[in-house]
Amino acid sequence: MADGMGGHQAGEVASSLALSVVCQYVEDNIGLMPGEKLIEKATAAANAAIYTKASSRVKFRQMGTTLTVMYREGDTIYIAHVGDSRAYLFRENKLRRLTRDHSLVATLVEKGEITEEQALCHPQRNIILKALGLAPQVEVDVSAVRIEPGDIFLIGSDGLTGMARDEEIAGVLASGGEPSDWSRRLKDIALDAGGADNVSVVVIRILESASIVRAPAAGRRAGGKPEGAPPARSRRGRLRNWLITVVVVVALLGAGFGVAYHSYNRSFWVGVKDGKVTLFKGFPFWDLALVERQTDIEARFLPDALMRRVENKLELESKSSALDTIESLEREVEKNSSIVPDVQGKKYQVARGLLESVGLRAEPNLVSRTGIAADIVIDQDPVPGTRVGKGASVKVKVVMAGSPAEEV
Repeated sequence: MADGMGGHQAGEVASSLALSVVCQYVEDNIGLMPGEKLIEKATAAANAAIYTKASSRVKFRQMGTTLTVMYREGDTIYIAHVGDSRAYLFRENKLRRLTRDHSLVATLVEKGEITEEQALCHPQRNIILKALGLAPQVEVDVSAVRIEPGDIFLIGSDGLTGMARDEEIAGVLASGGEPSDWSRRLKDIALDAGGADNVSVVVIRILESASIVRAPAAGRRAGGKPEGAPPARSRRGRLRNWLITVVVVVALLGAGFGVAYHSYNRSFWVGVKDGKVTLFKGFPFWDLALVERQTDIEARFLPDALMRRVENKLELESKSSALDTIESLEREVEKNSSIVPDVQGKKYQVARGLLESVGLRAEPNLVSRTGIAADIVIDQDPVPGTRVGKGASVKVKVVMAGSPAEEV
């Protein structure tokens, strides 16, 4: 679950980007590292991507998002958490929080300065102390829970947990029915309580399967790997469970807007390859992007500030928007450069006029050549058709009249 902040558009961008990066990182790295490390690194990658985008344009500054991710590997669920969305476990008719709110009021409650009841109506209850995208690095809370049949996991945005008390949530989950029913009832409770914020709820019920068996009554250690975990499985069995039982639950909330899922194949951006403006498909990190189309637009003719932005990779956008961006860059290049015209065989005054008409300067070099009329251009550098910057000089060799100067 990612709850964006920083204005309507910026919040949607931050939460959507968090989803894309986390999903892509998990897909690329399943089986290469332990589950807790996988979701920690995926969350860190999402933070870096959002921070980079927030630094790229004024309208995205200060944008960020909360993120609570559940990832299932075999009989264990791993949780990565940043912000004030909340994860719960309902087991044997008891509700337990699995995450700690990174908010001002949560800190005040921990210090004993206010009660849980007072936190629900505190004037600063919406101030969070940690979120993705606000700094280059972020500390991620990671925990693990050994699954048992019948377990119910819930992730809720602060639009739910700020309006519904834990006792009310537990009552709904204990009432019987299906996860979809519980989600609707919890949403109604929050809205009936006067909720003005967006309400997002994800409910997961665990059924018995080959990879989930009832655990003995042994205790569990707090945090880290649960006690009573089974011995290491065979490589084939572990890979099978990785592939079959992975669950990444990320429900997105974008300040009143539906959050778009930007998959790898729908993400495009404009950058530079071999000095040419290029359209890439994919994400601009981990070398995942592929060249969709390389243009003939030379980045060196862009204004300096714009050239640096393109070289540092522009933001993700749709393919049609990226093509519009390329057209805009092409117009900038055309404004800042010219194609050298062919002036050979023309009188010098005519040649100079042609060059000046496209923003270039003639730099004559008088030479002597027998059999050719005076004042004729016989050579030029750069050659016709070359693109050069506005105001550049074009060297032209002009046949002189009178005594010889340079024999060619």
